[in-house]
Amino acid sequence: AVVSTQSTGDDAISDCLMAFQDFLYAFQVQFCFNEFLNACRELYLSLSAEKGNSTPRLEGVESSKFLDGITALLSNNTYHHPSIRVIHRILSKSQKASFYTYLLGIANSDTINSSVGVLPKKSQCLETENKSVKSD
Repeated sequence: AVVSTQSTGDDAISDCLMAFQDFLYAFQVQFCFNEFLNACRELYLSLSAEKGNSTPRLEGVESSKFLDGITALLSNNTYHHPSIRVIHRILSKSQKASFYTYLLGIANSDTINSSVGVLPKKSQCLETENKSVKSD
């Protein structure tokens, strides 16, 4: 699957190849948390603009500031959103975070995927049973 970021230049990726399984989980997260993720994107862009240089999206933003902003978003709105503890775990993996890596962290989280409850764990997603196919 090819995913387009609508030529906005976010994180220096306009088109990228993605495995179907990754696409499936990213789609699930986007579908379930669309309003929340759009607010996070606006927050990310705002934090990027504060840096004042021409390539802030390439460098990412400070994870702690991004997390503080997300926490504030959640306290002031009623978005359907993943657990703040999981978001904290995702953002605490590095000092800086790009929006793309943040989204991948959410899409790859087994905790978030199991809380949505639609798709199985990623490790079980493409498992199939061997079944005989009868031909007529």
